[in-house]
Amino acid sequence: RISRRTYIMANYMGFTTDNINIFIFVIDASGSMEDNEDEVERGLKKFSKSFEKFPEANSIAVSICQFNEGVSLGEFKNVKEVNLKYYTDGGTWLNYAIVKTAGYLKDYISQVVEKTKVTPTVTYLVFSDGKPEGDPLREKDGREAIESLNYMGVTTAFVAFGNAMKAQYGKNMGFVATVDVDDIENFLGVELSSSCKEQSKRNEALGSEFFSQISNNSESANYSTETAQAFSDDWFNNL
Repeated sequence: RISRRTYIMANYMGFTTDNINIFIFVIDASGSMEDNEDEVERGLKKFSKSFEKFPEANSIAVSICQFNEGVSLGEFKNVKEVNLKYYTDGGTWLNYAIVKTAGYLKDYISQVVEKTKVTPTVTYLVFSDGKPEGDPLREKDGREAIESLNYMGVTTAFVAFGNAMKAQYGKNMGFVATVDVDDIENFLGVELSSSCKEQSKRNEALGSEFFSQISNNSESANYSTETAQAFSDDWFNNL
């Protein structure tokens, strides 16, 4: 099981421009993902490597969180430093993970705003291959956490892996962008990388268009969108 301990958070503050982008990945590490361990690790390594010569890389902070019967909160780091040892076990506490990581993200945003006086563009992504199992929190709790992030102008995105989970679940939870994925490694290393780069070039949130960089002919993913959320300059006052 992943430890429920909350780690000291987010020490990366060396942003080089005022176009600050924050990404948080909340990745299912329950037992059902066991066969995909190597794919996830390879995909994340490719994702990080793809930013080595990306001009905006030093203004991108990424946190990689894992969940099963608990949550491991990953530090926010420069996107080029992202790495992950990924192990799977246990049940799927999806709503618990959403609530905990949403709070963690809000705390980090507050730190960034306080230190830089810049309103960052924020993207929150949840990856899962199954519905909640043994979750101590209700679906209602998860939906409310997503609604709160949407209200703040955060782009909330849901990535459904495999056949047991579909993007429609993410839509029902209130995520503004959703995608179904078959090839996890290619999605993480190539397609998600393209979407994050496109977001990083812009001063406004992509919202429901976050996955628009993924080709409709892609073999690994099919994306769908919901109505884009308005982005307000004073959204962080609602933290």
